[in-house]
Parts: sequence; structure tokens; C-alpha cells
Amino acid sequence: MRPCHASLRRSKPLLGTFVDIAASAAVPSEALLRATEAAYDAVRDIHALMSFHEPDSDVSRLNREAHAGPVTVDARTFAVLERAERISRASGGAFDVTVAPHLVAWGFLPSPANVPLADPKGSFEAIELLDGHRVRFRVPVWIDLGGIAKGYAIDAACAALRHQGITDYVVNAGGDLAVGACPAPVHVRDPRHPQASLPIGTLANVAVATSGAYFAARAAEATGRHPIVDPADSGPVQNLGSVTVIGPDATTADALTKVVAVAGDASDSVVRAFGARHLRLPGEAPAVYPPCPADVPTGWSTAFGRADHA
Repeated sequence: MRPCHASLRRSKPLLGTFVDIAASAAVPSEALLRATEAAYDAVRDIHALMSFHEPDSDVSRLNREAHAGPVTVDARTFAVLERAERISRASGGAFDVTVAPHLVAWGFLPSPANVPLADPKGSFEAIELLDGHRVRFRVPVWIDLGGIAKGYAIDAACAALRHQGITDYVVNAGGDLAVGACPAPVHVRDPRHPQASLPIGTLANVAVATSGAYFAARAAEATGRHPIVDPADSGPVQNLGSVTVIGPDATTADALTKVVAVAGDASDSVVRAFGARHLRLPGEAPAVYPPCPADVPTGWSTAFGRADHA
């Protein structure tokens, strides 16, 4: 007897936002419920490991102890730090997880307890990744994985679903999302009117991440800043409307949005090197919206059309 075809959509407050999971499969509804719960468990695990706010997270332990000697972290935390290092080096430091002191000073992160003052000259190059999932800081730095860990949590949720045999899904965490094997329409916020959305295409087997100043609109009103730091001058990125990266996985796409926000046109070769494409939308009303990224993989249908450069 063939199992019935079940569909399910759930939402839970996690990662400082709402994580929505929509899934469908030829399985009993109870099996689909268990699969989505496993996906949420994976997200909770990543939050517990990589939160700047949680005192027992790997991130907090590293900020307290890694300047004094190697600290052993979970394999998943180590994997995120490895990916962050690759993107940092490829982008010439446009992506840097050691910008936490600026985010603390601007009020986006809480001041950490029982940690040494961060060296103002510290950067991602202060982080040493050693055998056995050990991490050491050459000088005291404060790391924050908020610019990459949400994407990793999405990927972990997707992996949990696939492990349960679910391949038709959309996992969406506050606008960063991954689409499974069944094509689904994807939208991004309009930077001019964040309550409105714009279609970017019908996509499958892909991740989409967006960074925009409007995501921190309330804090920006109070501080005059948004939480995307330009490591070159330690200030917030200027003239940010929104940046969307379409890539093979959410971890990479999440981090690359910061590279594009910081480096602009100079980021194009870096984004392509990671198998991704990007779309930038201005905050001011343009005469014509820029096209969707060129050379999208076969099977992607796009609402903005094609052009040589996004």
C-alpha cells in the first residue's frame, strides 16, 4: 500500500527570527512531522553552539579563552570557522568574523562578560585552526558568527530533512532560505518599501541569502548605523540598499552577502569563485531595477531577466 502524500508548514521562533519550514513528501503526516522536528532540533543545536549571547556556546568560550591557548570546539563550529576563513582570505578581509567589538559598541550585541579586551588590530588572521577541532587566537579578538551561522543552521535543517528522506522543502529563516528539489517561487524585500516583496525567480536546489539595512531599521534609527561592518574603516557599509546572493548552500550565500555589501563590484570574482551569483538593489527608487544575475544555472527561471552584470 502506497503511503499518502503529506504537506506541512511550520514556524518557530529561533535564531532571533522565525524559522519557517514547508515540506512535502509521499509519507504519512506523522513522518513528515518527525522530519521537520529533527530539522528544528538541528537549528537549535547550531544556535547553542554559535550564539554570541549564550555564555556556554563555543563562540563565548573562544572569546574568553582562546587567546590563552587552544580551545576544542564542536566539529560544526570548526567547519563554520573554516568556511569563514576561506571567504575572508578570498575576499581580502571583506568578510571578517572579528568585527564583534564594533557591533557591541553600536548596541547590536551585548557586552561579553569575563573576556579580555579585543586587540584593535586583530582580524580574522588572528584565528588559528588547529588539528582536533582546536582553535587558538594569536591576540585577543571577539568573534561573532552571526554573519554566517544562520546560513549554516539552514543547511543543517535541510540536511536533517534529507536524512529523513524529505527532498521537497523550503527552509526560511528571516528571509535567508534554501529550496529543495521541487522548484519554488522566491521573493526579496524591496529596499524602498520593506513591507513589499519582489520576485527573483522560481528556483530549486539552491540557497538565497539577503542582507539589507532595513533588517535593523529600528536600531539604525537610534544609532544611525546598521550591523554590516566594513573592516577597512571599522564603520558601517555606506549606501546599502540590499544584497542578495544565490548560491549552492546557505552558509556560503549568507557570508557572501557581506562581501558584496562591503566590496561592491569588486566582489564579483569572489562570488563567482564560490559558485554563486549576486543581485544588488538600491535603497533609493531607481528608474529601472537591475537585472537578475547572469548565467544562472539551467532550470532557473528569473523574473528580472538576464544581463552581463548584476
